[in-house]
Amino acid sequence: MTERTDFFSQAFYTITRAIAEAGVNVDLFKTPETIAVSVNRRVRAELKRLAVLLRRLIFLAALQMELAPMMPRIGSNYYEPKQEEADYRYIFTMVPAPSRPCPPFMKGPVTVPGRGPVPAAPLIARWQTMLDTLKHHKRRAKCLARTIQRWQAAGEARPHVPPIPRRHRMPAALGVVSGGLTVQLIDALKTWPAADTS
Repeated sequence: MTERTDFFSQAFYTITRAIAEAGVNVDLFKTPETIAVSVNRRVRAELKRLAVLLRRLIFLAALQMELAPMMPRIGSNYYEPKQEEADYRYIFTMVPAPSRPCPPFMKGPVTVPGRGPVPAAPLIARWQTMLDTLKHHKRRAKCLARTIQRWQAAGEARPHVPPIPRRHRMPAALGVVSGGLTVQLIDALKTWPAADTS
């Protein structure tokens, strides 16, 4: 087994365990109706930190994939209106969203949020989406590899991979994975073609 595959399997195991424990420790698998505000804030922050590690792990897997050249696709030419979904749904995105006008939640609260328990559905949806991403990580890596292939063909600049802040506050295993992912990604991105600045 090569050193890179061994690191990848250990990192995948460590991140999977940490994501599972983040939800199991507060009984999210029991799908409670409400949870305490402090628990919601703590688990949301933990899942946000683990999401960065998961994205970097899938990005590293995508950089290591060998893909055939892209074939042109036939675009769809129909419009179908979207239907509103009744359930709350969280989507785990792999690429940053394009900038848009200021969202309404940044303009200030219309009403003061009440104290007490908050609904657990958004947090459960986020946790289950991350678990689903772990389950289908190879498919996600392949889709991201195609996106990276398009970026390289378009002459996009090489992504910058900064170290994760506050790594010293992570558990030891996650800290090692975080540092290792940063080093592996910087090493893998050295083969990225230089951007055309002319």
